[in-house]
Parts: sequence; C-alpha cells; structure tokens
Amino acid sequence: MTLADTVTTTRLRGVERIITAHVAPVGTFTVKRALPDSKRHSVGPWVFLDHFGPFTVNPGGRDGVGPHPHAGIETVTYLLDGRNEHRDSAGHTGIVSAGGAQWMTAGKGIVHAERPLPEGDGPIVQHGIQLWTTLPRALKMAAPGYQRIAAAEIPTLTGDGWTVRVVAGEFQSAGLAAQGPAKVLMPLLLWHVRLESGAALTANIRDEHEVAAYVIAGRGRVAGQDVEPAQLAVLANEPGGIELTGTGDTALELMVLGGTPAEGPLVFHGPFVMNSVEQVRHAERAYLAGEMGALSEA
Repeated sequence: MTLADTVTTTRLRGVERIITAHVAPVGTFTVKRALPDSKRHSVGPWVFLDHFGPFTVNPGGRDGVGPHPHAGIETVTYLLDGRNEHRDSAGHTGIVSAGGAQWMTAGKGIVHAERPLPEGDGPIVQHGIQLWTTLPRALKMAAPGYQRIAAAEIPTLTGDGWTVRVVAGEFQSAGLAAQGPAKVLMPLLLWHVRLESGAALTANIRDEHEVAAYVIAGRGRVAGQDVEPAQLAVLANEPGGIELTGTGDTALELMVLGGTPAEGPLVFHGPFVMNSVEQVRHAERAYLAGEMGALSEA
C-alpha cells in the first residue's frame, strides 16, 4: 500500500495545540525539551524531543552524555552542526557529521554514551535534535540494535523555496516522493524541513498518523497558526495533510515527526519507557545486575 492510497489529499489538518519547550539539564549542557509535555506525552510513537545547542565544543573537553542505560525505546540523534560519536555496550560505534543521524534500538536494554567530537585542533559548534520512540508492546524486549545514518544517505527534495531531508518514513508532495533510509520498527516519519521567507509547502500525511512540527529556527506558520523557535505545533488527529509557511526575515527550519499512535499505557521512568510498572522494575533490576552490559567512560 502506498502513501497515496492512505491520505486525504483535499484536506489539511489544523493545529490542536502549541507546546513551548522548557529548559532541562542533560549531561554537561542544557536542552530545550518539547516532549514529553504535561498534557501531551507522545506524537505517534515519538515520546521525547530535546533540542541541544548550538554551543561551542573545544578539543579535549568532557562535553556530552556519559554511559547510561535505556530500555523499551529507540533513541535518535539528528545532527544539525558538528560531529557526534556513539558507543554502546553491544559493541556498536559510529561517528556522524552534520546532516547524519545515530539511530539506536534499546529494546530489552543497552548502555550507551554520546559525545561531541571536534575535528582537528579548533573548536566546533554542536547543534542537533535528540528524540525517542516508544517501541510497540511486542518489541519492548527486542534485541538491541544500531544504525549509523550518514548525511549522504538521506534523500533531499527541493521545491519552490523549500527543502526537505527525509530521515525516516515517507514524504510525498506535488508529485515529489522519497523514502528515508532508517529501518523502522513501526510506521513513522521524520523530516528536516527548511523554507525561505514567503515559501509554502503542503505534504501528504497518512490518515492514521499523528503529526507535529518543531521549530528549530525562524518564524512561520504551521497549518495557518503562527509559530516561533522552540515551539512544537501538534496537529489535530484527523485525516489530512500538513501545510508549512515561512514568514520571518530568515529561513524557517523544522523537524516534522509523527506516525501511528503509541501503544499505551506509557510508563516513564528516567531512561526507560515501558507499558507497566512491572516492566520498569524488570529493566531496573536488569541494569543493576549488569544484564545490559557495561561501557567504560571515554
């Protein structure tokens, strides 16, 4: 079944609510956190959105997030600027530069660490988005996995004043279409969109998908509603596509994310997102017993 078979092309969704990100500490830096929100815990399977940077990283520094566990989720780090190194207790390693992504499946449990990685002797700017998906009930205890997605692997589509990089899922608009390189475990989408001032983009969304757009930079409109940096516009759960418009003096940059609704109930406990308190307690015991493996400090 294609995207065209499962969309309502004559209708556009409206905005259900606007979430303004709050500041939260993570490792050696702070982030703007848009998900989870007190009134909205997920958009499709996406349950977590942190916007980090831009900040300067110097060679030899201790920036980043040291070894820590996850279970029941996938973690996705999409880099806007800089370089990022991933390591985990299953033996996976990977380095991506701007435009690339680290995509890790925690499943039954894994320990990982991520850090900025300067190149050469000079400082670099680090800037990106980290997201989590909750795994479907049947995959909460799946084996851990990892995908390194290089910037060159991500298809880029361009139109009249707009650019879309399709990291995951499908994109379709006005005869243009692409499929993201990420191997996904549930139906979802993740796009990086850029619109020049005055440019507009209308794209199809599967009728059964939830969808939202997070503003990285610039000002514009999502479904006709004004948005600004660090805001997440959550669209109504109804059939229809998404309309984005750049209105500011500079380009509007957004992450568009969504997919089939998360399978609840969702139980958040630190780095674990499960469907029950019992599952969370099992993950805690597994981590403390060393069953998720170990990872040394860099």
